[in-house]
Amino acid sequence: MENLYEHHDDSPEKTDLEKPLMLPVRASLAMRPWVVYGPLWIQWMVLNFAGKGAWIGPTVLRQLFAGPRTELNLIFPVTWTSAVISFIVTILLLSRRTSFLNLFFISAGSQFGASFLFEFVFSIIALVRCGHPILYGDYYYLLVGTSWLVMILCGMGYWSPNRFFYVSILVFTGGFFFWILIGFPILAGVPSLVLNYVTKVAAFSAVTSLYFKR
Repeated sequence: MENLYEHHDDSPEKTDLEKPLMLPVRASLAMRPWVVYGPLWIQWMVLNFAGKGAWIGPTVLRQLFAGPRTELNLIFPVTWTSAVISFIVTILLLSRRTSFLNLFFISAGSQFGASFLFEFVFSIIALVRCGHPILYGDYYYLLVGTSWLVMILCGMGYWSPNRFFYVSILVFTGGFFFWILIGFPILAGVPSLVLNYVTKVAAFSAVTSLYFKR
């Protein structure tokens, strides 16, 4: 019987330029991705389903299965849609490179990381520009937020920076820069909504594009 964690393909193909620079660690992580995503999922589950943050995990699951509703806010449908599309695309990109369990945990974890990549940058700017405390100024919730951000690393063994990644990062940083230039309005008018949409989609696009094979 096939090992569910078995790696079906070798590490990502290396160009002549990459070969002398390729670290053995990356190839090892492509063969055994659970070495990274296993601990990351454990810490995420603990911090979001137990203790002070026990309400977060169930809330996220309810919102996920409820679909892209506007009752929460005008941003949530874009976040939900971006995450679902990114999840599906990541699965397709990894489907011939690793087992089902590996690609599922990597794809799902990447969406949590991409979501908080946006929130992390947004929260820092909101703190500096508007004085809004990051995650209520609570150290525990800062730890929970970090537990989301590091989920980006779930599939690092398969990363391959490429032009799509660089374009997404350029749009992401450029969007926030322009947002700052107009005063960084938060959910106040069309410009703030559009820039929120653009930077959020760019965050998911950047993380997803890391799995494109060059």
